[in-house]
Amino acid sequence: MSRCIGLFCTALLLSSPFLGISAEGWYWEAGLRTGVGQRVPGRFDSNLNSFSSSFNPIVFSEVRQTGGRETATYEGFVRFMISPHSKVGMVLGRQDLAKLNLTEATSDLYQTRLTSEIYSYHFLGTYHYVIDLSRRWEWENGVGMGFTSADWDISGWSVGGEPNVSVFQQKGKLRGSGLAFRAETAINRRLGDSNFLQLGIAYHHIAIARFNGSYNGEESSFYIRQDGKVGIFDDTRVIDANISTSQYMRRLDLNSGSWSLYFSVIHRFLD
Repeated sequence: MSRCIGLFCTALLLSSPFLGISAEGWYWEAGLRTGVGQRVPGRFDSNLNSFSSSFNPIVFSEVRQTGGRETATYEGFVRFMISPHSKVGMVLGRQDLAKLNLTEATSDLYQTRLTSEIYSYHFLGTYHYVIDLSRRWEWENGVGMGFTSADWDISGWSVGGEPNVSVFQQKGKLRGSGLAFRAETAINRRLGDSNFLQLGIAYHHIAIARFNGSYNGEESSFYIRQDGKVGIFDDTRVIDANISTSQYMRRLDLNSGSWSLYFSVIHRFLD
């Protein structure tokens, strides 16, 4: 991600003469942002509702999913003014998802409880258009596109077995990367000549094709079976199942968006 930031800054500086940024009129702004919001339920949630800890097709599961909806966002950004109303820039941030709890009870008398923490980092190139409403008020609209990297931490337990009941600790850390998209609108309130307070609404979408990592000491991933069941299995076990049962499995993706209400403080550096 640091290489992407360097390439973006270099491209901006090289293209500044073509964008009409002169040494006399060039100015920029920097800011910090925090926001809270809600994730939009979608295919990711539907897939997790089909969770199963077993490959056995005659084992039935009852699954309950709770949490995982609230989001918290933290960002820093820099923007370069390319005209009185337009600016381009970059934003670097993190979005945390509230803990997601998954409980499964199976027909072979096992119960599994998993708690997931998913947090993602993103780097976006942005464009914003500003409309002056009055001397102290601005209306700002923007879009962004870039890259995201997410960590998925899992902890929990599984209990069951006959004739002796056993408890198995569950622990894993998966990671995936993909694309991120952003659309936002905000009202800016000028404080003095160079400072602004900002209140806005944003839609943030991430698309991650797969997660890989360690689960209970084995290289693993979330997989979707041909019958629609979802489970987290080590890669060797999946290969054996593909050969023995002729089932094709694909990895679970995270394609999800969230709405956020955010607050920003901005300082504008003027020549």
